[in-house]
Amino acid sequence: MSDALQQNRRFPWRLFWLLFVAGVLSALAAIPLVIDLFGPTIAAAPDQSIPFPVIVVIGAVQNLALLAAMIFVGLKLGSRLGLGAPLLEAWLNHKAIGKWKEILRAGLLVGAGVGAILLAIVLALVPSLPNLPFVSAAKVGIWKRILVCFYGGIYEELLTRLFLLTLIAWIASKVWRSGAGKLASPAFWTANLVVAILFGLGHLPSASLVMPITPLVVAAALLLNGIAAVAFGLLYRRHGLESAMIAHFTADFVIYVIGASLL
Repeated sequence: MSDALQQNRRFPWRLFWLLFVAGVLSALAAIPLVIDLFGPTIAAAPDQSIPFPVIVVIGAVQNLALLAAMIFVGLKLGSRLGLGAPLLEAWLNHKAIGKWKEILRAGLLVGAGVGAILLAIVLALVPSLPNLPFVSAAKVGIWKRILVCFYGGIYEELLTRLFLLTLIAWIASKVWRSGAGKLASPAFWTANLVVAILFGLGHLPSASLVMPITPLVVAAALLLNGIAAVAFGLLYRRHGLESAMIAHFTADFVIYVIGASLL
């Protein structure tokens, strides 16, 4: 086996550790806002013998192994489908970084567009759903709202795009086969739409802490998060994980930093 082929098949451990550290830091960045939004509700629950901040820290520690597994699987399977983080990998391997301006521009433009669309929908929903976390976020310090954008842009993208979309696309590619190292469009769209639905439903448990889950809440969660997930999934396929991360961060910034200030 040639040295080049061995290099191509070698697992990118440096990229793994970079993403792992970034994921941990982004999860920690969400803690201040989470405590403000959901702390009083959980603290008021019966038989709450452990302070809420301690629960958050324990949960973060328990998720370290899960985060590592998600990144490992995402990078391992993504290399077989042409998915990954091309900019970071090129930088870590001291290679020329091509099209970085295009990748950055695509992430910023899509993120700003998605954020504006979602903000318009959320503002229209506020009269019917006054307990939306978005409304409560307007009362939180701006630095906490900025920090939580890193959670969405990094941790949620590691979970949804790098892990879930890659895993489901890899499974779907067993049905819809394409050329070696390429992801067939039916396999990608199956994965992208499934992840969009899961991403929307995944926001319901936290929403249930501050509001009753009604059909309108479910529909709003699926619509808002589904739009974002589909757009970020397209960026992940076309430009890589970095572009999806930039877009997610930008969209959250538009909603939780700029948008919440409008309230």
